[in-house]
Amino acid sequence: MGFADPDRDGDRLQHLREVLPCEVRVTGETHPLFGRLVRASSFKRWNGVLLLVIELSDGSPGTIRADATDVLGSVEPDGPAVVLDAEGLRRLRSLVTSLGARVARDGAAR
Repeated sequence: MGFADPDRDGDRLQHLREVLPCEVRVTGETHPLFGRLVRASSFKRWNGVLLLVIELSDGSPGTIRADATDVLGSVEPDGPAVVLDAEGLRRLRSLVTSLGARVARDGAAR
């Protein structure tokens, strides 16, 4: 679900008025609720940040930044993205090192 101009504040607020209350998916990868669906009932602004009022799993209210959810529409990444943890980075380095050694060995054999 998207709308005309996601950069215009008025369009964002109008969109929220139309869709709330609704379920939203938490899309902020660093957020503890990442990937979960939560019920958003309303919105508010705090220090210029647009927040959704959500219902937490224990039934209590909470807030989350609107841009950490899919409520404003899905945002497509600018390009390919790869995320490696420390172990993945070590394995990649080992692979590149072994491939480099193999290329050097095969080049010297010619």
